[in-house]
Amino acid sequence: MAAIIGAALGTVYASLVSYQQIDGFLFPGNELHVPAVSAQIPSTDIGVDVSLPGVSTGKSEPWRPDDRLNILVLGLDRRPGEPEDASYRADTMFVASIDTHADRLQLLAIPRDTYADIPYGDVPGIWAQNKINAAYSYGQFYKYPGGGAAACVAAVEHNFNLDIHHYVVIDWVGFVELIDAIGGIEVDVPEEISDYGTDVLEVFEDQTVKAGRQHMDGAQALGYSRVRVDGDLKRIERQQLVIQAVADKSVSLGLLAKIPDLWAAYRHAFRTDIDTALIPGYALLAREMNLEHIESFSLGPAMYGSIAEDGQIVLLRNDDRVYEIIDRFLADPRVRDEAPRLVVEYSGEPARGREIEGHLANFGIPPEYFELVRVPGELAPGIFDLSGKSYTAAKLTELFDLRLLAPDGPLPEADIVVRLGAETGLRTP
Repeated sequence: MAAIIGAALGTVYASLVSYQQIDGFLFPGNELHVPAVSAQIPSTDIGVDVSLPGVSTGKSEPWRPDDRLNILVLGLDRRPGEPEDASYRADTMFVASIDTHADRLQLLAIPRDTYADIPYGDVPGIWAQNKINAAYSYGQFYKYPGGGAAACVAAVEHNFNLDIHHYVVIDWVGFVELIDAIGGIEVDVPEEISDYGTDVLEVFEDQTVKAGRQHMDGAQALGYSRVRVDGDLKRIERQQLVIQAVADKSVSLGLLAKIPDLWAAYRHAFRTDIDTALIPGYALLAREMNLEHIESFSLGPAMYGSIAEDGQIVLLRNDDRVYEIIDRFLADPRVRDEAPRLVVEYSGEPARGREIEGHLANFGIPPEYFELVRVPGELAPGIFDLSGKSYTAAKLTELFDLRLLAPDGPLPEADIVVRLGAETGLRTP
C-alpha cells in the first residue's frame, strides 16, 4: 500500500512540474503557483515551510531579469494597394517591454535614422551599415531567414544587447483600421504643428493639428504619428502620445478582456510570430497591466546627427548614454519609482567593485542609482535605510543576505547605505 501511495504521489508531483512548465509557456506571468506548505516539527514549537522543488513558491517572489517579456513593434510605410510581401522600411520601431512582476509596460523608441549594423544577405551574422529602419527591407530583399521582421529583431539584439522574445508588424493600412475599430482616440496634443510640404497632415484642416485634447480617427492618428517637420525625436514623442491614447481607449472600452476575440477578428491587420495558442495567456497578462502608467523611453537623447559615407543624414550613437537609457528602461520598475540614492561601501580589491556593480545592475538597480566607495580595512556589513525607500532596502537585503540595521554613527549622505565586508556574498534571490 505504501508503495502504491508513494507511486501515486510521485505521479502527481511529476504532473505538477510538467504542467507548470507548459503553463509557463501558455500563460506567461500567470503561471500556476503551488504555495509552500506549513508544517510543524514534532515535539517542538518550530514551524517550517515545506516546498516542492520546481513547483512551490513563497508568498512573494523577488524581481528577476527574466520577468520581462520584450516585443519589437515595427510600423511599416506600406500604403494602400501595395503588396504585403514587398520590401519596405520600418517607419517606426520600438520595444514594448512587459514587466510581469510589477505588471507594468515600458516602451523604448529607437530612432529610425540610427546608423547601425543590419543583416546583409541570407546568412545570419553578416552585417552592413545603414539606417536601422532599412533592416526590414534588407531582410525582405535578401530573403533573410524569417524575413524583414527577423532581420529587425537581429539588428536590435546585435546593436543594443537586448533580448527580443516576439515581434509585431503593422502597416499604415492596419493602423488606420484598428484605430477606427475602437471609435478613434483622444490625444492630448502638447503644441500646434503644421506640415505644408507633404500630404501627411492633409486629413486635418489647414494641414495643422491644434494644441489641446483632440479626437482623431485612424487616418488622423496616422498623420499625427508620421509628421516629422520638427525632426524624428519629436515624432517619437507624438507616437508615444498616440500609443497612450490607444491604451486609454482600450481600457475604457474593456477591450483587454476581449483580446482573444479581437485577435481573431483583426489578425489580418498585423503580422507576428506570437503563436495563437499563447493569446489567452497574453490576454490574462494584459488585464493585469496598469496601462494608465505606461513608461516611455527613447534612445533619441543618446544620438547626434552626422553624414554617412554615402551622403545619408544619419544619427550616430553615444554608446555610454545609450546604455544608461537601456539600463534605466530595464530596471526593476519599483526601484525606479523610488529612484533611490545609494552609497555602497565595500572592502576588497577594485575588481570586487566591478562585480558588485554588475550584480546590482543585473537585478534591476542601474548604476545611475548608486555610488561605489572602496573603503580600506574591514567593514561591519549591514544596510541602513535613511529615508524610507523600503522596497529598495528590502531588495538589497535579498541581494546581499544582510539585515537592515539602525544607524550607529555617521553615515554618508544617501537614501540607503550598504556596507559590504570582504566576505559578504553576492546572493541570487
